[in-house]
Parts: sequence; structure tokens; C-alpha cells
Amino acid sequence: MAREAGLSVAAVSQALRPTERSTVKVSEATRERVVAVARKLDYRRHAGAGSIRSSRFQNVGFFVAKMGPRTRAPEGYLRGVVDGALLHDYRVVFSPVATEAGEYRETVPGILREKNLDALIITSHHAMTAEIHAELEGSGLPIVYLNDRHPHNAVYVDEAAGAREMTRHLVGSGYKRIAFLLRKSTMNPPLSRMHHSARERIDGYRRAMRAAGLEPDVRTVLMRDLVEENQRMPEDWLPEGEPLPEAVFCYDDDLANSVAKLFYRRGIHVPRDVALAGYNGSYAALCAWCPLTTILLPTYEMGRAAFSMAMELVEAGGDANVPSLKFMSTLSVGESTR
Repeated sequence: MAREAGLSVAAVSQALRPTERSTVKVSEATRERVVAVARKLDYRRHAGAGSIRSSRFQNVGFFVAKMGPRTRAPEGYLRGVVDGALLHDYRVVFSPVATEAGEYRETVPGILREKNLDALIITSHHAMTAEIHAELEGSGLPIVYLNDRHPHNAVYVDEAAGAREMTRHLVGSGYKRIAFLLRKSTMNPPLSRMHHSARERIDGYRRAMRAAGLEPDVRTVLMRDLVEENQRMPEDWLPEGEPLPEAVFCYDDDLANSVAKLFYRRGIHVPRDVALAGYNGSYAALCAWCPLTTILLPTYEMGRAAFSMAMELVEAGGDANVPSLKFMSTLSVGESTR
């Protein structure tokens, strides 16, 4: 290509993949000439050769710490990471937990052995993340934890603040008997073993209720982790014959939809009889039977921030640490509350 274009190899390299650190500068006309030659010669960059030269693979892993055959990557997180990668000419290697994996250890070592990554972003939706963190600590691979709270190398949201905001909104709307509904897996793990968002959302709800002079009412329902066909949630958290709560604040939007189905079967109208609120602002909120009152997480912005943090760790090298980033959520008022 350099012979065809009448330029040095360094000039061609800078024209195709400009870097600010290069001492070689090329004009826009030269860049266009090199691009034309590249098309003529059907040039394709050899990723392996580039990796040998730079000691980098231009790959960042995106690991979803969530299990099940219908696990989907959180749309906003993944889109933010991908857009950040495109700006840096990186590829995103998507690595979910194997559907039939009995233990997380069956998946995580494969990422380290086979994926040729410069960095790994772990998006956390499961208690397994704490064990993964212990397994990978000291591995030498730059790791960013997305949606997980750590002092360093993490991007997370202030869960308690979001729960307080939702509870204050419900109290301000005139509701007094407000129940917080938490979903646990059928194994009924203690809160200490669950994702930190469960503890923090309950804490935010309780603080806001007590600040308003109201008694907190935390209820728990045991369900499978993932939504299934014709799934019906247990009804023991809402006994027949007892007064209904005026509002139910659900741990997440998926759970709010399950509650709505239960209310439909019982002939309970939302929001005339009971107000219903969710959390996350996820795809489940967009697909609800009516616009759902929920807490919106800035997932796209968090994904972009996670990729930038990963690049910062790659540049720093070794077992570097950078301060974690905390984002704030926003209230979205729909039609499921008055």
C-alpha cells in the first residue's frame, strides 16, 4: 500500500488508524488517497498482527452475571458499552453465563483463558457477582463492575435514593398504606446474599416511610428468577379478606407486571383500587399494560462510563484502581398511580 500510494509505511498507518501520539502527520487529501488505495488492494486489517505489535487485542468483554435460557443483556448498559467501544475502535465480546451452567466457575475461567481480552466489564444482576469478584481479584485483567457497588472500578446507581424518591412520591400522592414487595428466588436466600439493590431499596423505602410518620410494610414473594410462560405468582403475600394496601411499590418492573396479573385475576383495578409502582425503567415497564410509574436508571450513560473506565484501567496497566462512579436515578410518573 505504501508503494502504491508513494508514501512511507508510517504515513499509511497514520492515515488508516490515526493516533494522537504519532509524530507523523498526514493531510486529509493524503488520508483520502490512502483509503482509495486500500479499497483498490482490498486491504483488511489483520487483528492478530496488530495485537502482537501493540500487545492489545482491541477486545473488551461484556459478561452478564445472570442465569437462565431467556437471559437478555440489559439494553441500555450494552448499548452504552458498544457505542463507547466504537469510538475507540474496540470490539465487544458478549459473554453470558452458559444456560446449563451449574456453577459460575464453569463460565468465568473460560473468559480468562479463551477470549483474549484487554478488559472485562461485568454487569451484575445476581448474587454470584460477589463470588466472581473474589475469583478474579488479582488476575491482572482490568475489570469494571457495572451495576455493582465497590470502592474502586465500579459504576453503580444510588439505589436507596431512588427508593426514597418513589416512596415520597407515593406519600405525596396521598397514599398511606404503602407496601414494598420484594421477590426472592424459591431458595429464599437471606438479604445479605442477594444483590445489594435489594437491601438498599428496602432501606430507602423504610427511611422515607418513617420520615413521613408511616409504618413500613415489607412483604416477600418467592418466585423463580426468570419470567416463564403462564407464570403465576404466589398469593400468600396478599391474603384474601385482609385490607388491601393503598399502593404496592415493587422491587422491579417485572415484579410489578406479575402483580398486575394477579390483580386482574382478582378483579382489583389499578390504580383505582391499588396503586402500583416499579423500579428500573426497563423494557418490562415499556411493555406494561399501561404506562408504569417507575424509577428510571441511566443505563446507557452508565454503560458509556463503564467502557471509559475500562480504557482508563487498560492505559494504567497492572492492578490499577480508579474511583467508582455513582449515578442518580429519576422518577417517571405513569398511569399506574393516581
